[in-house]
Amino acid sequence: MSVMNLQSRLAALQGSFSQAEQRVITLIISDPLAISRLGVAELAIRAATSTATVVRASRRLGFEGYPALRLALAAELPRKAPAGEPLVADISEDDTPKQILHKLLAFEVEGASATAQLLSGETLEKAVSVLSQARRIDVYGAGASALVAQDFCQKLRRVGVIAQTYGSTDESLVSACQLTSADVALAISHSGETTGVLDALMQAKSAGARTLAITAGGRSPLARKADVVLLTSGRELGFRAAAMASRTSQLLIIDCLYIGIAQRLPGARDALRKTHDAVRQRRR
Repeated sequence: MSVMNLQSRLAALQGSFSQAEQRVITLIISDPLAISRLGVAELAIRAATSTATVVRASRRLGFEGYPALRLALAAELPRKAPAGEPLVADISEDDTPKQILHKLLAFEVEGASATAQLLSGETLEKAVSVLSQARRIDVYGAGASALVAQDFCQKLRRVGVIAQTYGSTDESLVSACQLTSADVALAISHSGETTGVLDALMQAKSAGARTLAITAGGRSPLARKADVVLLTSGRELGFRAAAMASRTSQLLIIDCLYIGIAQRLPGARDALRKTHDAVRQRRR
């Protein structure tokens, strides 16, 4: 895990650390290069805590232990982006199309890489298992996340899965209240605080459906309510490009889920062939 991915994980886990762990995290953020030179006992003293807490905080950040965290900090922090071409920066009014292209590429690659680091194999496996056994799947999203929801449903229908998303909160609520324990509701929200999306997920949960969330808000209301949480990178790099990067991370997850589901459905290949043949004749 790189330092950039470490920052993404910190954003996703914000508010979930104990007070002692938070003191360790604060020291790392304030001067990561200096921390990379400290032993575990030295850092524990500075943070007024135990060495066990330092190790626990390191593991919660995705490292095997504190030595692995030190190595990552020491290896990554001294590196700099090429002069005149910052790796991450907001898009300015004076940028040329070529500069915009490179900045967007940097945002989206970083976001997707950090998301891949955040997601554990166990969580992905659980999400795929739940979705592949569903009788019906409802997907909720608003704004850019609504486009991701549409994409996911379109993919699932190609392999014979009953999946639907909705154009308004009222429609989502009407559908959610009719779900059963055989169904699954998936909510997509970068912040994890979008009211309409959260309301629909809670309605589905009350109806007995299994619930999943794709969000960057690891401690958000949406994450706290969902049975399975798939975290995306929470790193905000600029007003314009951040929304694009978050959408890319969401699409990465749904593509992974879609392929995982298709692998588990016996009739997926036949369904794909049929749907392909059905629309092929319209292509010229």
